[in-house]
Amino acid sequence: MKIKRLDKSIVSRIAAGEVITGVYSVVKELIENSIDAGADRIVVELINGGKSEIKVQDNGEGMEKDDLLVCYESHTTSKIDSFQDIYTLNSFGFRGEALYSICQISKTTIFSKTASSNLGHEIEVVAGHLVYEKPVQIEKGTTVIVRDLFFNVPARRKFLKSNAVEARMAVEVFERFCLSHPHINLILTKDQQVVYNLPATTLVQRIKALFPDIPMDSLKAIQSQWKDMELHGCAVSPANLRRKKAIFTFVNGRFVVNQLLQSAIYSAYADFLHQKEHPVVIVNLFLPPKDIDVNVHPQKIEVKFSRDEEVFRFVRDSIKSQLKIPIIHHISRNTPAKVQKRQVEYKSPNAKFTTTSEEMLIPPEDFKIIGIVRKRYIIVETEDELFIVDFHAAHERLIYNKMLSSLNQNDGTDLLIPVQIELRESELALIEKNNVLKQIGFDYEIIKNQLIVKKIPTWLDQSDVKRFIIDSIDEIKLIDIYGLEEVMKKIIADISCKSALRTRDRLDLSQAKYLVREIFANKISTCPHGRPVMYSINFKELDSFFERI
Repeated sequence: MKIKRLDKSIVSRIAAGEVITGVYSVVKELIENSIDAGADRIVVELINGGKSEIKVQDNGEGMEKDDLLVCYESHTTSKIDSFQDIYTLNSFGFRGEALYSICQISKTTIFSKTASSNLGHEIEVVAGHLVYEKPVQIEKGTTVIVRDLFFNVPARRKFLKSNAVEARMAVEVFERFCLSHPHINLILTKDQQVVYNLPATTLVQRIKALFPDIPMDSLKAIQSQWKDMELHGCAVSPANLRRKKAIFTFVNGRFVVNQLLQSAIYSAYADFLHQKEHPVVIVNLFLPPKDIDVNVHPQKIEVKFSRDEEVFRFVRDSIKSQLKIPIIHHISRNTPAKVQKRQVEYKSPNAKFTTTSEEMLIPPEDFKIIGIVRKRYIIVETEDELFIVDFHAAHERLIYNKMLSSLNQNDGTDLLIPVQIELRESELALIEKNNVLKQIGFDYEIIKNQLIVKKIPTWLDQSDVKRFIIDSIDEIKLIDIYGLEEVMKKIIADISCKSALRTRDRLDLSQAKYLVREIFANKISTCPHGRPVMYSINFKELDSFFERI
């Protein structure tokens, strides 16, 4: 088969398809251009889901005629002069590909005018070719009208979604800009119907406009700074978690998808999250451009950090400082829980293991065990309430707390017969390098391909040593990113779950009473993985339900 050189027009259309994949990506690129131009008012209009027409109008600084005549060409940009400039650049665009790609696969009309010009100028570009240029009388700023997206790439056009789906994806992109740039007046219309008309405002007010179901008093503003990093955003209190995920992460104002940031956010909520619950968090992280790589993805939605560990801890701890509202699961919606606040110091990332501040249920002075139902739940009566306790979750948390509190003591149990564990060379090197196991009470030596364990922590049974070491290895690999504290909490949580009483295990009343006493004494509300330990039903609520009041 003979190798052929592709025609430039074919290459251009293929390359454009990497940058522009649908209506939403056109909207994204054009809004970014408007923001880079200093606009404080941006209007987006969609016709037929944007497949017929996408219009983005701004009041930014605009372009002179000479710039307008080259803006649609490949790799033309006002952002950089040399490669080194990308390490200090704070703008969205810099490669000169977005407008070029849009013009290659559509019929595009551009109007633009600067403040110093008497007249603006209009150009039309079809499939990358200039059709005309003429002067026009317009206001300062730039308007881009994109018609018939992918008209010259039928194979791509047929893969566009329905009008409704394309519009919905474009709206999602628009909403992200609303969150990252609340200081900009943003307007969106679909088929000449106004969807959003959002004046410049604060982030909290912008969130209220986009998420009217979120109680405003549950939102905590985040503003923190450490070294050359800043974090601005909002986090919802743990009492207002949702089934639907609503996490928006931005880096230097750009929406990004980054697992490190997601992990940092969920780590901050770890003591509060129950299964299938998610926080509402908007995080806008600012750090020097030299510390991020936005060239991972053609649309720049993925980024890499050169300082993973610092970024993770900074984001996690910034959010953690806001999470001081209790998670107590009451069936009652109207009767407030009786709570008291327990202050526990949160230490710096370099310190060892601590817990965050929580508000917990005040333990009753006395209680009565009614019984155990379905070999799973303990029914407990107090003077004012009825409690239903999941004894597996409760026992799991008690084990976890005991293990966690003993980590700082560095105590250990000498083994009469050392435990020999055969591991790969890379795994042994990892253990030796991090020295984590010795910090938590292990003593060992490495001989050839074996780890010879001679001493174990007091909270670990000898029969669990091999399982603990093997389970720990994958987590130890993440220490450089997440830190010792988070990694060990994860390991201990898993061990606690496996060691705790299981559903259908035999539990007599004396054991149940001990568990309940410990739950109240230690003010426990969730297991280490975030599942609730108990429900409480207020007797007044029951009396009201049965119309006895």
